[in-house]
Formats: sequence, C-alpha cells, structure tokens
Amino acid sequence: MSTTIYLDVDGVINAIGRTHPEPKHTGFPEYKSVMANGYQIAYAPELITMLNALAARDDVTIKWLTTWEHDAAKVLSPLIGLDGAGWEVLTGDLHQWGGPDWWKLAAIRADVEATSPAAVVWIDDDISLERQAMNWARNRDDVTLISPFAKYGLTTEDLTKINRVANEATVTA
Repeated sequence: MSTTIYLDVDGVINAIGRTHPEPKHTGFPEYKSVMANGYQIAYAPELITMLNALAARDDVTIKWLTTWEHDAAKVLSPLIGLDGAGWEVLTGDLHQWGGPDWWKLAAIRADVEATSPAAVVWIDDDISLERQAMNWARNRDDVTLISPFAKYGLTTEDLTKINRVANEATVTA
C-alpha cells in the first residue's frame, strides 16, 4: 500500500463539545450522536462516508491509533457505519503520555519502520501538543500530520488534504 493513515477517535472522528459543530467550521452539514462505551460520540455521517471511501482504495491502509484500541474496531465502527472493524489496531502503554515516551509516538514509529509506507498521514488532535511527535514528523518527508481542533474533529478541508497526500503517493510510487 502506498499510504498508511493512522487514525485517532476522540477529537478526530468524535467532535468533542457540548453541541454539534456548525457546518461553517467543519464543512459537514449534519452530525449525529450515539453512545459507545458510555461516551457520547458526535460524528458527521459524511465524514464516515469519506473515510470509508479512503479505506476502500487499494493504495490506502488505515490503522487505529487511539486509546479506544480494539473497541474502535469492535464497538465504535459498527455503531457509526465505519468500515473499520478489520483495520489493524496499534496498541501500547496507555499510561505513557507525552514526550519521547508517548505510547502513540512509539507505536507509529515502530509500525512505520516495520512497514515502510510511501506516505504516512497521522491524524490525532493531541499531536499539536506533542513536540517530540512534531519533530519526528518534521524530520521525515513521508509524514503528514493532521491535528484537528477537538471540538470540531476532522473537517472537509482535512479530508481534501488526506486525499491529496494519498493521490500524490500513488503517482510517485
């Protein structure tokens, strides 16, 4: 596969806020809410459609990189219509937050080293708070970071960027 997308849940698929985001902020006209593992999940059905289209591409692999771990695939995906039940789940020591030992940074580094994708898209609302993660990405030409504002989650603009990265990786592969 040419592009690997590493996907978080909260603040990315799940827009975290008291109310659903307005279309002017995200580009998505509608949000729905479901309960999963005792948490309210606010998501845009159009976002799910776009993620499913990305996942259906032969040149794209999506992997879970979230504290939801296997529940993202087993519990959340079926509830919101995301075809993520079969996606690989990266795991780690959930107690390692921040800095060079952040479990997500360790997991993505190990996976990228083992799989050598042509392009990497790491989507996590916490990346912008993690200097070591940003430095790791800056030192690599093949990594694109997307750190959405947690209140809005992914936007249509973000999905346009992700598709552009995947398309460019396919052309250069």
